[in-house]
Amino acid sequence: MPATHWVDNDPGYEQWVSENPDGFVANTNRQPHAKYFRIHRASHRLPDRSSANSVNPWTGTQYSKVTASTLADVIQWAKDNIPGFTLSDANYCKQCCPDYDGPPVDHPGTTRY
Repeated sequence: MPATHWVDNDPGYEQWVSENPDGFVANTNRQPHAKYFRIHRASHRLPDRSSANSVNPWTGTQYSKVTASTLADVIQWAKDNIPGFTLSDANYCKQCCPDYDGPPVDHPGTTRY
């Protein structure tokens, strides 16, 4: 399945993550750009922004997400859709990067999404 860009659709994004724990998620701005595209494992626990009253929901206001079942699909989406995107170490979460073999990182007050 190719990558999906989630904008203003927290319920769809949350459902995808719950159904694809082995997939990948990229945090990016609402209008993705090369300066901010951070790739996480779908199992990584990120700050909980699922409240309808959240200032920064998962896929609304200034943020969006890109999801895919494979790392290659997330990266290809970025190359195809973000002008000037060049993959570097800065694009990978330092706690759950693809080479990390430990358990999912859990931070207080966070959820899997």
